[in-house]
Amino acid sequence: MTDWHEGVLLELQRIAEESVVHGVEIAPLETLYFGGGTPTVVSPSMVANIIREARSLFQLAPECEITVEANPESLLRPIPCAKALREAGVTRISLGAQSASDASLRLAGRLHTADDTVNAVLLAHEAGFDAISCDFITGLPDETMKDIDAVLEMVNALPLNHVSIYALSIVSDTRFGEFYRKFPERFPGDEIERRMTHRLIAGLESSGFQHYEISNFARPGAESRHNTVYWQADPYFAAGPSASSYMGGVRRTNPLSIDKWLRHLYSKEEGPFGRATIDEIVDEDAARVETVILGLRLLRGVSRAVFRERHGISLDKLFSQTIESLIAKGLIDDDSECIRLTSRGLDFADEAARAFL
Repeated sequence: MTDWHEGVLLELQRIAEESVVHGVEIAPLETLYFGGGTPTVVSPSMVANIIREARSLFQLAPECEITVEANPESLLRPIPCAKALREAGVTRISLGAQSASDASLRLAGRLHTADDTVNAVLLAHEAGFDAISCDFITGLPDETMKDIDAVLEMVNALPLNHVSIYALSIVSDTRFGEFYRKFPERFPGDEIERRMTHRLIAGLESSGFQHYEISNFARPGAESRHNTVYWQADPYFAAGPSASSYMGGVRRTNPLSIDKWLRHLYSKEEGPFGRATIDEIVDEDAARVETVILGLRLLRGVSRAVFRERHGISLDKLFSQTIESLIAKGLIDDDSECIRLTSRGLDFADEAARAFL
């Protein structure tokens, strides 16, 4: 953990120094996000040091959103983790609740219970967090509509202002993938999973949450500002093993291995702007497509005015036939100012996105 901590601090320093050399201007940070795992397993003092370093190197905007992901059990450890994070400047907690059913949590290999989620949310709220989010998964083994209703009951009983819901994705070469191969009948089919998602959407909306992105719901004003950066195809930079960035039209990903990442980081030839991390150089044609397919994830859709301002060309001049085809299929609505997914389109978002590729 010490090597990881020192490496992140060094990478931030190298980004600050080398961005000047490469002509990349970094404005005061609007958001800071600790994710990609369970950051709360490290000492809160390490998180505090990284926040201080980011503030010193780049400045933080006055209302900077600082989010830390956590699993419920990691906030319930003996040390006062939630309070220490709040004192360090963290403004938002995102908890991987996944389910309100202990049976589903055990089958999914989670280390917490539904009560742990409740206690973690209440602890974070007591520590001074007003922005608390929970993630839930549909399609877990043996999951039923009763379990979905339990999620809605949990959400309504807790001081949450943001909820994310995701359909289960199964990776084949994992223990969970092996479980699926042996017992596929224990997993809800696609039609049932969609019914679960629709039940959650209706329940969350009736409870005052606004459905603002395919998988995300927020009380008014509580949208995840950091994740919205991705959906708007705006630039962001990152530090740490496996971290991804998009700056100056270049998409990069750091090595997954901590040891390989550190060797790369301490190399004078490589580092944050080295060739080894380049995944893709996004040209203008690709950037136009990304603006559309990422923007369609937001329920407000893709603005024609914003598209023209960003790319200097009309959305319809590039994609009129595709838009008309998707309208005919009932996947897209068009109100002359924006195009956006229909309720049916939300279920077939991947199909809509592929049409623009």
